[in-house]
Formats: sequence, C-alpha cells, structure tokens
Amino acid sequence: MSCACRRSARRRVPASVRGTGGESRPYRWLGRVACQADIADSGVSALRRVRAAASTRRGCTAATRAPCRTWRCPGQETVLRLEVRRFFCRNEQCERRIFAEQVDGLTIRYGRRSVQLRDVLVRVALALGGRPGARLCVGLAGAVSRMTLLRLIRALPEPEIGSLQVVGVDEWAFRKGRNYGTILVDMATRRPVDLLPEATSDALASWLARHPGIEVVCRDRAGYFADGARRGAPDAIQVADRWHLLANLSAAVERVISRCRCCLRDKPDDQVRTLPTPKAAQADGPLAQRIQARQPQVQRMIAQGWTITAIARRLNLDRKTVRRYARRDLDDLMSTATNRHSLIDAYMPYLQRRWGEGCVNAAVLYAEITARGFRGSRQLVRRRLQHWHVAGTPAEPPPTVTPRKVTGWIMRRPEELTDREREHLDRILCRSDQVAVTGRLAAEFASLLRQRSGHQLEDWVRQAEAGDVREIRAFATALRRDWDAVVAGLTLPHSNGPTEGNVNRLKLIKRAMFGRAGFDLLRRRVLART
Repeated sequence: MSCACRRSARRRVPASVRGTGGESRPYRWLGRVACQADIADSGVSALRRVRAAASTRRGCTAATRAPCRTWRCPGQETVLRLEVRRFFCRNEQCERRIFAEQVDGLTIRYGRRSVQLRDVLVRVALALGGRPGARLCVGLAGAVSRMTLLRLIRALPEPEIGSLQVVGVDEWAFRKGRNYGTILVDMATRRPVDLLPEATSDALASWLARHPGIEVVCRDRAGYFADGARRGAPDAIQVADRWHLLANLSAAVERVISRCRCCLRDKPDDQVRTLPTPKAAQADGPLAQRIQARQPQVQRMIAQGWTITAIARRLNLDRKTVRRYARRDLDDLMSTATNRHSLIDAYMPYLQRRWGEGCVNAAVLYAEITARGFRGSRQLVRRRLQHWHVAGTPAEPPPTVTPRKVTGWIMRRPEELTDREREHLDRILCRSDQVAVTGRLAAEFASLLRQRSGHQLEDWVRQAEAGDVREIRAFATALRRDWDAVVAGLTLPHSNGPTEGNVNRLKLIKRAMFGRAGFDLLRRRVLART
C-alpha cells in the first residue's frame, strides 16, 4: 500500500466462494475464522471450519486450531462461507478506503469464483473456445457465458519467449489463396513462440532483429522467408526442410510420368483399342479452354519481365497456377486436362465385361456399380457409355496404375515395396528411357536425403543438369538458387517437422472458431501454455 493503513475495526464479513473440485489444500492466514474444503475424487465434498487465533502484534506467529463439525454434500455444489476481516484506512488521500482480507490460493480480489474454478474455466476456454466451452461448462463447472471465457483467455499473460537458438518458420492461411500469416516455433521445446499477421520478408526480418542470438532458422523453400532470415539474422544458418525437398521432387517425377503415361499400359499402343472420337473434340471442355487461353498469355507476360505475383494479381489467378503455366508447355497441360482421373475409372473393367455379356443399359450398369461402391452420378455413366453405342465395342479401360501411385513407388524405400509392386515398377521403367532416368535420379536423391549426405549433392545436381529430362533439370536449377540452405538441410539434423505440426494445431483452432474471432484471440489460444 502506498499509504499507512491502520486496522480500525474487526468486522465479520460473509463472502461466498463457489468451488467444484480439486485437491485438498490447507489455507493458513491470520484472522478470526478460516475455512478449508476437502473434495474427494468420488465427488463427495467435506466442509470444515477451522478457527485460528492470532495476536495483533507484529511478529507473533502463535496460532491455535480446533476441529469442528463436518458437512458432506455428495455430488452437489459446495458453497464456502468465509468470515474475513475488513480493514479501514484513515488517510483521506488514499484511493482505497476499505481492504478485505484474502485467502491465499482460494480467493482473489474482485473474484466471483475460486482460483481452482478459474483454472478449470481457463483450460476449457483454451481447448474449446467461447460457445463450445460455455456448453460444456453447464454440466461441468456451472453456467458461464461465452464472453466470460473469452475474457479469461484475453486476460492471460503472454508467455515469455526467452533465449532462442533454433527457430522454425512457416506460413499459415487466414484464407487459403488470399491472406497468410507467419508462425515461429522454438525447435528446442517444439512450442510456438509468436504469431505474425502477415507472411512477408519484412515482418520476419523485423521479428528476428528483435530477438538476437538465433543460430539456426528452419524454413521451407519460400523466397520471402529466405530473404527475411538473411536480413534479420545474417549470422544464422538457414536449413531447408527435407520434407518440402522430397515433395518438390515428387511433383517433378509425377509430371514426367504423366507426360509419358503410355508406359503405364501393359499392352503396346498399336494393340490398345480407342474410341472413334476426333482428338479435337477432347479439348472442348471448360478446363481445356481456360488452359488454351491463359497459358500463352502467361508465357508472354513472363517474357516481358512480369513476376509470378504480379501476373497472379493481374489475371486473378493463384500463384501456383501461374507458376504451372509458366513452367509447362501447352501440350503437357492439355494432356492433364483431357486425361484426368475420374471416379468411374476403377469400374471400367467391370463395365467392359458386362458390356461384352450383352448388358448395354446404362441405368442397369449404374445400379450394379453403385452396389459395388461407385459414388458418382448416373449421368457420368451415360457419358462414358455413349461412345460404345456408336463404336459397337468398348474402348480399352485406362490403366489401373496412376502416375501418382508410380511416383510413390519410386520415392519409397526399396525394402518397403512388395514383390508385386517391385515387378510392376520394373516393367514401367523398362518401357521409357526418360522414366527410367527419372526413377534412378529420384531414388538417389531420396537416399542422399535419408542418409544426410549433403556433401554428395553436387555430383547429383551435375547428373541431373546433364540429363534430357526437363522436369529434373528444373528441379536441379531450383536447388542451385537456394544452395546453402539445401546443403544444410541434407547435412544437419534440424527439420521443420515440429513447425508443420503446430500449423496443423493452428488450423484446428482457427476452424473451430468459425471465423468469428480476430487475430488477437487466435494468437492467445495458439501461444497459451496450459
């Protein structure tokens, strides 16, 4: 207290404190009457009154305690009525005239609930949020409003960041494709330390400059994170995430196999029966028309010096779409647009067999494959069978192995493949030289990554650049642009995996809030340590 306050009177003031449960905790303080609540695990609560007599002289610690009656309230709410002392201040300039005595660990100033109940409500609010937490508290800790739970979250102190040595950085989406933020994770404790409302190099550089002493920055291969880490922590080692490296290589391998999809069939091309449909008619869909209109336009803007972000804003496209149009030619894009995987592809062998048996009714065939698990529409079956009525014989069903499945076989460990998968992969690799080279280089890179042999990356990049597979050459060129971080990622044990896990947790919290809360509340819930 800022002024000299004297005790002018002793008055017994009843105060009610509600509690629902907790461990037995003794409370000892200087006063006339104190209370202690012992609540067992079975829900049976016991209320005991303990009398403590204390001297008013300073330094006197003598106290006597005498047990008295006990009330048991099985399965009911416990109400503790405390008789505490009230102090008056005779200093007229003091802002506070009355001071009430508090029970350590049980009551707080201006509190309408016990400390234990407050902790329970805080945990519920952090786990569920406002409305779901309020619904749970009705049967758990008493009725509270959603705004009360949100106020408890906002009243929590922000956790101290402390000293950081290894930090993980990744982006998260307010709205996918529109607005992004940045999450920073302490890799030693695997806990988030801060949340930034934007994903830019300036924001990351400013945050790193405010927290000196960081030695390692784990990140994905985003250019703005690399620039921000270089400006904010110039002495720190940047480590590219190994998972993103494998994901980028897998995407390149899948594009190669999609371009050479003829090697997925067990029969030669001259023995495959095709529909008597003109090739030009396959490019009349809306997706094919968009590709034919946008891809040349993106190529011209790239030649004029436009950036990927500027093109995306001008054409109202996603950056990944613009990047795909810029890196792939028109024939490759059209092959993916006209030969897309459909829900009915898995049932084509059955439809072909039933057609050969004489069943040509689309409604009957739709009912049969629906009973087998088909989840598409009847119109999809009619469109697929309409050409069979014209040709008189069904076309060859599409291969049962997709480019993505073959890519998975190539990127997996050899010992994890079954004998059947290994034989099928060997047959596919033997049918195309480009696919064989791609499979060999991809397997070697995956081995370097798993064994952390970053010193051998230079030899691998030279082989990739000397090959004739343009997708693998583009991947090797991208590695050159971020060479130091890639080598560190293939050498050091640090990984950005904990950051990705915290991004998943952030997504769960964000989606549970249904978009009704602001960034401040989301940041509190993500950074809270329960």
